[in-house]
Order: sequence, then structure tokens, then C-alpha cells
Amino acid sequence: MRAIRIIYFVIAILVALSAAFAIWIYYIKEGKDLLNFTISIVGFCIAVLALFIAVRTYTSIDSVNNITKMDGNILDNENYVISVPELVNRFQHSNEKELGEELFKSIEIKLKKESDTAVLFADTLQYMIDLIVLFPAVFNASDIDKLEYRKRMDSILVEVERRRGILHSISKGNAIQITETIKLFKAVVSYQSFVADRNFNIHADLLHVRGPILRNPVTKTIYHNYLGLYFNKKAMYVLSSSLGLKDVDILSIGGVDLLLDKVSSISPSHKEDAILYFRSACEQFERAHLACGDDIMWPGFIDYNKARTLFLLSLLTQEENQWLKIMETAIESRSKLNKMIEDVLTVHQDAKSYVNDTHLRNFFLYQEELARMVKLNILLGTKSPNSQENLSINYKGTLLSNTSVEDIQQLLKPILSFSVVEKYQRELVDCLAVRCSNQFC
Repeated sequence: MRAIRIIYFVIAILVALSAAFAIWIYYIKEGKDLLNFTISIVGFCIAVLALFIAVRTYTSIDSVNNITKMDGNILDNENYVISVPELVNRFQHSNEKELGEELFKSIEIKLKKESDTAVLFADTLQYMIDLIVLFPAVFNASDIDKLEYRKRMDSILVEVERRRGILHSISKGNAIQITETIKLFKAVVSYQSFVADRNFNIHADLLHVRGPILRNPVTKTIYHNYLGLYFNKKAMYVLSSSLGLKDVDILSIGGVDLLLDKVSSISPSHKEDAILYFRSACEQFERAHLACGDDIMWPGFIDYNKARTLFLLSLLTQEENQWLKIMETAIESRSKLNKMIEDVLTVHQDAKSYVNDTHLRNFFLYQEELARMVKLNILLGTKSPNSQENLSINYKGTLLSNTSVEDIQQLLKPILSFSVVEKYQRELVDCLAVRCSNQFC
């Protein structure tokens, strides 16, 4: 814009000087043919005006091209991956409030200052997509104002739509990747909000996203993973509504036990719907796995989602599947990720080393512990107290049958700020204490 203003300024100076020179010649009348001179000046002014229009047209076209061109944009990059170490290293905040503030602030700055062109706006959208997995670390934490979180997120979505509207008004041809990515981001945020409120009757926002158009591996992974979660929650809503389990956590020990007692009473139509949803969810998780490739973070999330889906599907179909094997794979993936995060956050100082304990690290530890606890909940909820299969149930390689309740309490890893795991751990200890007393441990 500065170069354009300089050109306009030079043209204005030339016109002003020409006018002044013409007036000066007119008044001195030193033997000049006034008619010829006037014609020459008029011709010169017309030429200057034509130059002005040509320059303005050229700069306008060039400006539009610079704003709307999408060549080399990150949304079309088929080799893009999320740098988890970079995110972990950047967001080293000790609690959920500081982390949430920094996440929102970084997005707002990129939207306001680094999104003037289509390519820059695409970079901003990809940055927001990369952070999707971190948002639950904020609003799933215990000490967070969810109303304030949603207001802040709504303001970001309004700004995203405003930016999209500006680009769309200039050129519609290059906007499809941006449009679908925005729809994906909004749908995922909506899903996360519903799940945080334990509302499983999820809106169909994800169905409006044209997934096959997405080219970026990260956006494709997120699309298929969350579409699978959408189908999973629809099936769980059918189950809980038809069996009267709306206020029951069906992945807790008591919830699994109650579900086993009631699942045979589900009506044929509801059973068919739930099976259809669960199978659709599994298909999407498989596609998400293919899309994520060698990513170090997403396999742990995808396998965990698929494992619990397969378990619920097995209850309805009475067919054995690989839910336990896939759950163990998910736990292994999450454990590897946490080891890497530990290495990234390790500080070496004065021949000593320590791990910087951040809220984001606790969130990923929570994800690993959650998978371990859900696995134990399912195994203990589906096995009778005196079953021989209980003897093989283990936690981090330790057989629960050979360990006292007190030792198990010491073995369980406390996770601060996330109440779900703490609740599951208490239920596990209570369940083992009851079974131990019944067997006169």
C-alpha cells in the first residue's frame, strides 16, 4: 500500500506542476501560439489521467491477486504434521486459566494481525485446527469458568466469519478449503461443548463438512476422528435413552455392570440403530488412522475412541472383537507420547535435571490414565467377582489379584485438575476392597 501511495503522490505532483506551468506560459504570452499550447496541455492532462487509471487498475488487480491467491497454502499441504514438542514447549503454563488465556490470546493475535491474505488466513486456520486437541485441557479441567470460555470462543468464531466474508466477497473460487476448514473447526468446538455438558444428543454440524475436499492430513484426521465420535455419541444416546441410563456413566465400573444387566431389554429398533451408529463410528476411526500416518499424538486418541466403541458394539451383537487389544495399543501410544513430552520438558541445570510440571503435561498424563482406568472399569464390570479371569487383570504390569488395596492406592497415579480419573480411581479402590473382603483377603 505504501508503494501505491507514492505513485499517486508523484502523479499528483506532475499534474500540479503542469497546471502551474501552463498558467505561467499563458500569462507571459512570449510569442507562443496559444491554441496549440492549450491543445498540447489538454493532451498531456489526458495522458496523465490515462496513466493514473492504468496504474490504479494494475495495483487493484495485483492487490486482489495477492489477497486471494492460495498457491502453496498450508491447507493443501499433504505432508503437514503437528509438531507436538513445539506446542508442549510453547505452552508451559502451570494451570488451566493461564493456558486458556494464552491459547485464546495467540489465536486472537493471529486473526487480527496475521490473516490479511488468503494464504495467511489459511495458516491461522491450520494453527487453530492444531490447537483443537488442547481445548479440552482447558474446559475439562476442574477450575475453569466455562461460561467465560464459551464467550471468548464465540468472539473468535465471529472474527473468523468476518475474515472469511471479506475474502469471499473478493473471490469465491479459492475459498472452498478455507470454508470447509472453518466449518470443521466450528463443528468440533460445538461437539466438545456438548460433551463437556454430558449431552450426547449431538447436533449434526459435522455432517455439513465436505470431508473428501479436505487435503491436509491433520484436518482429514480430525474430521474422521470427530465424525466417528459423533456416531459414537449418537449410539450412546440411543442406548442411554432406551435403557433409562441417561444419568449413568456407562464406562464406570457400576455403569458397565448396570449396562450388562439391561442391554438384553433394548428394543429391536433401538438396537439396530445403535449397532448402525457404532459400526459407522468404527469406519470413521479406521479412516482417521489411515489419514494420520506416522503422527505421534493422534493414534492414541483414535485407538482409545475405537476401543470403547467396539466394546459397546460387542455387548449389542454378542460377538467378540479386538477392543481390549486396541485399548492396550492406545495406552501404549499415549505412554510413548508422555515419555516424549517428559523429555521435551526436562530441564538440565547444575548437573541436576527436573521435569517442568505444566498443565498441558498433566492433561496428556490424564489421557493415558483415563485409558488405563476405562480398561479396568470394563474388565472389572464385565467379570464376576470370583471369575478366574480377574486373576489376569493388571495395572501397569502389576496384577491386581496379587496386590493389597493399600498398595494399589499407592500405585495409582493421582492426576490433578481432572476429576474424572480421580472418581474412577476411587471406584476402583472401593470395588477391589469389597471383592477382597468378600473373599476374606
